[in-house]
Order: sequence, then C-alpha cells, then structure tokens
Amino acid sequence: MSKDQASQEKSRSLSPKMVIALVIAVLALIFVLQNRGRGHVKLFFFELSAPAWLWFVGLFVAGLVVGSIFPWFGRGSRKSRG
Repeated sequence: MSKDQASQEKSRSLSPKMVIALVIAVLALIFVLQNRGRGHVKLFFFELSAPAWLWFVGLFVAGLVVGSIFPWFGRGSRKSRG
C-alpha cells in the first residue's frame, strides 16, 4: 500500500470525536422531535408560548452564558490539594 492510499484510508475513518458528535446530534434531533408540544411561560405580566424544545434550548444557552460569565463557581472541586 502506498502512502497516498494510506492517507486516504485514514482520512475516511471516523475519529472518536466525530462519532461522539454524531451521537449527540442524533440525540438532539430525537429530543426535538419528541418535544414539539407547546410550552407556556408566565413571568410577571408576560405570557409566552413556544415549542417545549425551544424553551429547553433557551435554558441551556442561558446556562452556558451564566457559566462563561461566572466561571469560578465550578473551580473549587478542581483545585489540587497539596
């Protein structure tokens, strides 16, 4: 087998990161398809209605934003004790 064939064969194989990304994408698609019902949120005098999966994605994004603004909340358990 030549080097060109070996490099082509290597580029065709899926890396572990790619497999994990595909699994997460499939799970996300299943999640969206199973949560298509309407969700209602009442906050003070606002009342909003949207698909349930959209509320979940919004909460996830809000968690990412808060986690990036306040990164020190999770650092206490990661410090080495020595």
